[in-house]
Amino acid sequence: MAGLGTRQDASMSAPRLAASVGLSSSRMQHLFTREVGVPFRRYRSWLRMRRAIDAVIRGETLTVAAHDAAFADQAHFANAFRQTFGAPASASLVGIRRP
Repeated sequence: MAGLGTRQDASMSAPRLAASVGLSSSRMQHLFTREVGVPFRRYRSWLRMRRAIDAVIRGETLTVAAHDAAFADQAHFANAFRQTFGAPASASLVGIRRP
């Protein structure tokens, strides 16, 4: 699970990750929560959110950032951002792009 931060792994399903380490999905999720402290699904969501925010910082549009982070579209990213941070992505990420 050391490579979980890679682009491909940000959208990896629990069953696929479990199979890659030789565990059942339920056992892997139990162990993941015990060892990491958060459920696999939430951790994967945080990875995707971080990837999208990093893309915006690099200068990408919200749409490109959303796709880069494996969100279905910009609206999906915007909804997830609001649920995570309680504020809209468009207003929250204004001015953070690096030149």
